Amino acid sequence: MNGRHRSRVVGGRHPGRDTRAQRAALTLATLLGTLACFGPAAAQESATDRAATGAVSLAGIRLSDLDGTLVDLGSYLGKGPIVLDFWATWCKPCLAAIPDLNRLHADLAPRGLQLVGINEDGQRNAAKVKPFVKTQQIVFPVLLDLNREAQNRLNIGVLPTTLLLDSQGNVVHTSFGYRQGEIDKLRQKIEPLLPEPRPE
Repeated sequence: MNGRHRSRVVGGRHPGRDTRAQRAALTLATLLGTLACFGPAAAQESATDRAATGAVSLAGIRLSDLDGTLVDLGSYLGKGPIVLDFWATWCKPCLAAIPDLNRLHADLAPRGLQLVGINEDGQRNAAKVKPFVKTQQIVFPVLLDLNREAQNRLNIGVLPTTLLLDSQGNVVHTSFGYRQGEIDKLRQKIEPLLPEPRPE
């Protein structure tokens, strides 16, 4: 029996089998959608098992900005809380978070928040990132993790992952993926790390 005939049998003579096939296809599609933004290591370990905790070492992690200048992540220490948002242009949840991250940057950067996007498109797609950032109107700095150095050093296994660090480099909060209201939770964690807003 060839594959074409077998397909007609499943679709026409055995509705129960067709239902099972549809359910299996739906399950597979859901799984693929869930894993779409996972890095290679995340297929073997959960993101919560891999994420950096406690004090992390940013010094020596040197990433290129969009103009080709190398930036040491350690240079952000001692200046206020740091949000590192790991993202990629192909990751739909990452893109959905951009408007909220823009607002977070606009609201809290004047009080000392340092929000930095860490792009994980890699060397192959690096040339696409700068025009993409312009098109998406991303207002916070974006650095290119071309060799996955930051991703590996900070144990990032899923995109998007957002790390909130205090000014000394201690992980205060970690969020995985993006859901409505996620940035509000992040803002609540950031506020105690910032000076009180000046009265107008």
